[in-house]
Amino acid sequence: MSGIWLSVKISLERARLGLKSESTRTRLGFAWWILEPLILLVIYYTVFGHLLRIQVENFAVFLIIGVTFWTWFNKSVMNCTDAIYEKKHILEHCKIDPLIFPLTSIIKDLVKESLVILLLLAVLCVIGFTPSWLWLYLPLIALVQLIVTAGVGVFVAGLIPFMPDLRILVSSSLQFLMFASGVFYAKDNIPTEFRFLLDVNPVAALISMYRDVLMYGRPPMVPELLALLGGALVLFVLAVLFLAHNKNLYAMELNK
Repeated sequence: MSGIWLSVKISLERARLGLKSESTRTRLGFAWWILEPLILLVIYYTVFGHLLRIQVENFAVFLIIGVTFWTWFNKSVMNCTDAIYEKKHILEHCKIDPLIFPLTSIIKDLVKESLVILLLLAVLCVIGFTPSWLWLYLPLIALVQLIVTAGVGVFVAGLIPFMPDLRILVSSSLQFLMFASGVFYAKDNIPTEFRFLLDVNPVAALISMYRDVLMYGRPPMVPELLALLGGALVLFVLAVLFLAHNKNLYAMELNK
């Protein structure tokens, strides 16, 4: 347990330094953390709101909530794919816990997306969605999403050095998962025979909970949320154990 806590502390410091470095690479610096998701949102709104004319009440708000929280999951998992794979030289010369690398990526994305989420909440307040006690559920839903994201990200990071070609499969799978997460349409917009894709998808369930709280004034289903939390914790523990079991093999695998 102390080893994991040490890895977390090192990851926090590496994430802080990484964010500071990223902010100096472009002229707009921190502003890109907000501008990038806004650009994606405009593109998605143009395609799904105007070209495809998805029939969802208050579609702009529906879409911005879905895109915001999907982007967090997607970017974190994608950034984890090479988190260990690209650290060949470090692992060759240093005895270091490989868990540090995906955790650093996850923490960096958490900081960036936290700013986007705060902007989302501010926008909702401005356009008339009054904050209520239901918003107190948001940190719990976000915590579950963070653990889900960390579990998937750590597992992917640990697996890629053994099977590098999986990077392409991960990217394609995330594209499919995006369309199976209800980011752009409600469950009622798709044929009945395909609705199970949203039912078995934890990311879709989380996005639905965010919309319940922020748009519809409904509390999330607590048993479902707790079930997701339990599953997320199991996934994260298994992913950490997978890395711990293989930590002495990564340098050798990456040298092949």
